[in-house]
Amino acid sequence: MKIIDFLKLVRSIPSQNRAPAIRDEDLETLINQIDMAKDDDRYSPYPILGTRPQQYIPLGLLTIHEGQAWKNHMQSLSQLAERGGLSWAEALAIIEGKKWKDAEHDENTAEVIIRKMVSEYMKG
Repeated sequence: MKIIDFLKLVRSIPSQNRAPAIRDEDLETLINQIDMAKDDDRYSPYPILGTRPQQYIPLGLLTIHEGQAWKNHMQSLSQLAERGGLSWAEALAIIEGKKWKDAEHDENTAEVIIRKMVSEYMKG
């Protein structure tokens, strides 16, 4: 049974008969959070170009910088993913809001920086 199904089943029990007790408002909040998370692609994997085995970063790290992706590559993040994704350095340039020609970091340095960003991002 999935969590959402369990919570909906609990919701069908009158609140005074629930043990341990959970208020209807709290139950609704939990159900809504799960419903929202289903549609949330912040943690969807985004491919890093040229990595073997294939490596990924969370799409949400790049999404708010899609305008820079357009400026740098004249393609959307989705189009770039279809062709294999971004290199570590390309991804970092986009996140930093820099044109590709102004990127300051090589692949190895960019990978270290982005991995730290991913770690912080995943903490919430």
